[in-house]
Amino acid sequence: MKRIYFMRHAKAESQSDNKKDFTRELSSRGKEDIELMAKVLKGLNVKIDAVFCSEATRCEHSAKRLIAELNLKKKPKSVASFYNASYEKLLSFISGIDDKFNDVLIIAHNPAITEICEHLSDSAIGNIPTSGVFAIEFECEFANIKEGEGRALFFEYPKKYKKSSK
Repeated sequence: MKRIYFMRHAKAESQSDNKKDFTRELSSRGKEDIELMAKVLKGLNVKIDAVFCSEATRCEHSAKRLIAELNLKKKPKSVASFYNASYEKLLSFISGIDDKFNDVLIIAHNPAITEICEHLSDSAIGNIPTSGVFAIEFECEFANIKEGEGRALFFEYPKKYKKSSK
């Protein structure tokens, strides 16, 4: 069994004139949401063998914070092609993942992160919010993963666990 945990990066600071999109830092809400999602993933007994993330600052910081919160002894591998990637580029990357890994975490951007989850699991989720995690299980090696063949395991995101202020 192979499992991929797809995560959209945590909430980032707003883009400003002096800060390019690529270098945006995590907002305070984004940092809090990473802590919350780490607790959720721990509760689900998620094990992670490798972490891959976009080179964008908000993705790298999301990966590092989540790894620290989960007490993993791993370093994230930044992947240049994840920034502005299409779901086809993500799928191409997945097909090249070393099969010594069984459980991998991919942290990237919308719309590609939502699209690949929908295509691989044949699910209609609409949007993965920031810090959201969609998990998919496959009964094949990474190189053989095809659209619609994955089984959705869970879809977790911060607002599911926050009390409404209504």
